Amino acid sequence: MQEINSQTSRTRRTRARNNQSSTQGMYQSLESGKNRVQAKSLDSKQMLLELEEGAFDPKEAWFMQDEQNHRYVVIPEALLQHIVRMIQKAYEDKIVVELERDMATLTPIDFADAMAVVFKKLEAMRGSDGSLPKISSLDFVKQVKKQHPNLFFNFSEFLEEKKQEGLDLDNLQIPF
Repeated sequence: MQEINSQTSRTRRTRARNNQSSTQGMYQSLESGKNRVQAKSLDSKQMLLELEEGAFDPKEAWFMQDEQNHRYVVIPEALLQHIVRMIQKAYEDKIVVELERDMATLTPIDFADAMAVVFKKLEAMRGSDGSLPKISSLDFVKQVKKQHPNLFFNFSEFLEEKKQEGLDLDNLQIPF
């Protein structure tokens, strides 16, 4: 059993390396622009693609130019899907940074607990396609603060309490 798990693990690592090198090759073909194609119209439904430079490699991008000098790039579907996933991940990373920044301004008692609530609510909003909706991070964390006031430090309540105790607010020691 352990040998099977070891083989499965090696197979996964090999596939990941191959997929990564395949994606790298696709990216390199985009950067190099080496596969140049001229598109010539035969009739309203047919185009002739004539290779001018490079190769018709289905794993690389093709740079086409038509008779009107319009330029096009044809990329493998796998590369397009990878690019879309990278854009989605960048958007999600941006949301996380904005949520953390805005959460810090609202003085949570325990930052990690407050962020756990935020992430749980955010994940509940994830679309069926796996994407997150566009949100205003500040409005989102303010909503969490309204729904869970126990997670946040209340300065006005704290100061009022200290005033009631007759403490000198100018020389007050804040316990955090």
